[in-house]
Amino acid sequence: MATIKDIARRAGVGVATVSRALNRNGYVKPDTLAKIEQVAEELGYVPNRQARAMVNGATMTLGILIPDMDNALFMRIVRGINDAAYPKGYSLLVMDSRGNPEWERQILRTMQELRVDGLILFATPGTAELVRSIRHRIPIVVLDRLIPGSDVPQISVDHYQGARLAADLLIRQCKYPPAMLTGPELVTSSHPRLQGYLDSLKAVGLSTKDARTELGGFTYEGGYHGMTKLLADRRSLDGVFAANDLSALGALRAIRDAGYQCPDDIKIVGFDDIEATRYIYPSLTTIRQPMDAIGQAALHMLSQQMDGEPVTENLILLPGELIRRESC
Repeated sequence: MATIKDIARRAGVGVATVSRALNRNGYVKPDTLAKIEQVAEELGYVPNRQARAMVNGATMTLGILIPDMDNALFMRIVRGINDAAYPKGYSLLVMDSRGNPEWERQILRTMQELRVDGLILFATPGTAELVRSIRHRIPIVVLDRLIPGSDVPQISVDHYQGARLAADLLIRQCKYPPAMLTGPELVTSSHPRLQGYLDSLKAVGLSTKDARTELGGFTYEGGYHGMTKLLADRRSLDGVFAANDLSALGALRAIRDAGYQCPDDIKIVGFDDIEATRYIYPSLTTIRQPMDAIGQAALHMLSQQMDGEPVTENLILLPGELIRRESC
């Protein structure tokens, strides 16, 4: 396997110059840099990250812990992080806890043993305790599902604002007060989405008695069963806000199975804008999360910590965008 000494010999430069060029940690003339990179490629040089870490303490690896790889939203945000990280030379180590607190603890321990330079976590109900235990040992950013009262840097779509957009649209488009398929009680993003829905009803003179909710659980199955319960209620219904797109997709199937049509009989609005929502029939009106912006902001906040700089904002809420399609 080629070494930097082999590259220096072939390129006719010093070992220190090769090191600066390959590690991007000092000035190298552009023509010399190009020559070194060409020789490195010709020789099939592969950097030894462990050796580099021993020298400068950086592995150029970021750990990302997600609670569910089946969730298209999480993976789309990971892609946004990767798009921002790759040009800076970082690789991602992505692991799935399946929402299991013990798995989370073990995965975070493993990532620290592998000396990742920083961590990006999608919060779960057990994340707050874990974050407190490692907060001062490694740079960390929490995404999507916020930890109330924590001083750790956090980034999320504005769940409340997005819910208001969805509920306000349904109120304008429907004859009757819209219902809602809610998220899990233990998932923090469920609460501002529910509150946004309730406040939209209140804003047009409706009371909590007019609110109709069933658990959608952020899953396809949950949305199907929750919608089935709403349809079994004899009260008139012509609009539903589903707290995420997966539950909206389940609701659409339940509407079809019950013999109704969307949007003619019942209108649906989701939340997230996962890719599938564009291609189903009817295509889903939803609230788009700014996934690329979330990924870019996460890397920026993590970089500030890794560089020893103060984080300029500890909490960033990015606005959701209403995407009109066929379902409403």
